[in-house]
Amino acid sequence: MIYKSRFLDIVLIIISFYSLYFIVHKFLGGKVPFWDFHIIYCQSKTFLLGNIPYGLNAHGDCLDPRITLTANFSPSTLEILKYIGSLNIKTANFFWVFLEIISFFLIFFVLKETFKFNYGWRNFFLILFSFGSIFFFSFFSGNISVILYGFLAIGVYFLQKKLFNYYYITVLFVSLFKFYYLTFLLLPFYILGWKSLRNILVSIILFSVIQYFFYVKDPDLTIAFFDVIQGKYQDDLPIRFLTGTGLYSIIEKMPWIFLGINNFENSFFSLQINLFIWFIISITIFLSIFYCLNKEKIKNSNNHFLFCISYGILVINLLIPRLVSYDLILTVPALFYLLNQINFKNLHIDRFKPKIFFIFLFLVLFDHHFPFLIIISLLTLFIYSEFYKKNIFIY
Repeated sequence: MIYKSRFLDIVLIIISFYSLYFIVHKFLGGKVPFWDFHIIYCQSKTFLLGNIPYGLNAHGDCLDPRITLTANFSPSTLEILKYIGSLNIKTANFFWVFLEIISFFLIFFVLKETFKFNYGWRNFFLILFSFGSIFFFSFFSGNISVILYGFLAIGVYFLQKKLFNYYYITVLFVSLFKFYYLTFLLLPFYILGWKSLRNILVSIILFSVIQYFFYVKDPDLTIAFFDVIQGKYQDDLPIRFLTGTGLYSIIEKMPWIFLGINNFENSFFSLQINLFIWFIISITIFLSIFYCLNKEKIKNSNNHFLFCISYGILVINLLIPRLVSYDLILTVPALFYLLNQINFKNLHIDRFKPKIFFIFLFLVLFDHHFPFLIIISLLTLFIYSEFYKKNIFIY
């Protein structure tokens, strides 16, 4: 893909074996394989039986007591998935794993078609095990995002083929499962500019109409869902606020870190202040990237589409409030693509192999904040390069 190094081959093999060891060790220690799928199955079954599926004690004997998760799907998602609950759990699990495998095939197909991904074993393993083995562990979590990113990967393929209406339909569909995936509507905005706003607005209106329909159908269920996403059940769960990363999450945590306080259960600022800071930073970077992508040199280059997709995905990561590992499935190939487009000679660091150095870091640093550091660094570097005409990237 972007390197040839025996040293990195050894590191990659070690990380691969360590990841296998880690997941086996977790399962032998009592971790339930495909743990996120289990809560999906149980909430589907509970809903199919006519009960509200929210809360730790909503599923009776269905949910393994070692899984301390609660249902958090919207009524529209529950309606789509409820028939999974009619299957035997082993059959449903097999079906779910099959969908995950199909999704990974779709993602790697799009990598090949869009990013011209080479299917050598090094490159395959590099994508699979980078950043704490994001692809590998997302698969074993059984989280629905693995499947949804398969759909979004096909959506990227639609964008490449200029089938924009199919892309909007794809984003609308996946957003019924996780509403914050509406942020993927900014990709056609980066590609087409202001003329995409009408279709984006139509997609958002359709999403709102669908959600309103389910509210009218069952107001109590919708109100219970809003209780969940506002943290009503957080006292019964591990503190979600300490998990994940992302701009909003960092805004919550950072003041405490500066004060040297590592144990905290509440945000330093109020919700309103957090949202205001998040909005100002997000809109500034969002519009700055849009301005940079529309500069004549980039817009007329052969790589304009890939720059729009790659930086669009990074900005989406900025907008997602709490970024977790499976939200980085499409981010990993985007990061490698952008790393390959950096003109390191303009940075005056061509005395060693900088790409190999960064890939080494991508493999060995498992901290969940590290990918976000790389994301914000690349966004900042791109804005700096374009505003000050440093020509750091190769178009």
